[in-house]
Amino acid sequence: MNTLIPMTRFLDAAFVSAMDSAGNRSDRSSSQVPRSDILEGDADYKIVMDMPGVQTEHLDINLEDNTLTVKAERVFASQEGYQALRKELPNRVSFQRSFNLSKNVDIDKIAAKLDGGVLTVTLPKSEQSLPRRIDVE
Repeated sequence: MNTLIPMTRFLDAAFVSAMDSAGNRSDRSSSQVPRSDILEGDADYKIVMDMPGVQTEHLDINLEDNTLTVKAERVFASQEGYQALRKELPNRVSFQRSFNLSKNVDIDKIAAKLDGGVLTVTLPKSEQSLPRRIDVE
């Protein structure tokens, strides 16, 4: 006897409850916290965030009280000339994540680049925080 069949039926029942009679997801939007890596180099920090399908015009990065907030939205448009027989992807996905910055970040030189669904925010270290040699007289 195959012991996976009852588990498969259980999972099917769980997923079907979240879908309408046509097999489409009943919710049409989703909110996510994007996965991120925080890297430190000699002169800066980098935050690398996964933002699949996000366009630059749907991306908003703000800095307030040393808190960097990234908000983005991905909108799925129906393909012209096609009708969805089954739709599991939400029509709209929003991303949001905030980071508390340390005092040694030069906030006037923060830069961001979106490339291939990956957002890279570069946070240069302030001159005061960089190591330096002190000459002895």
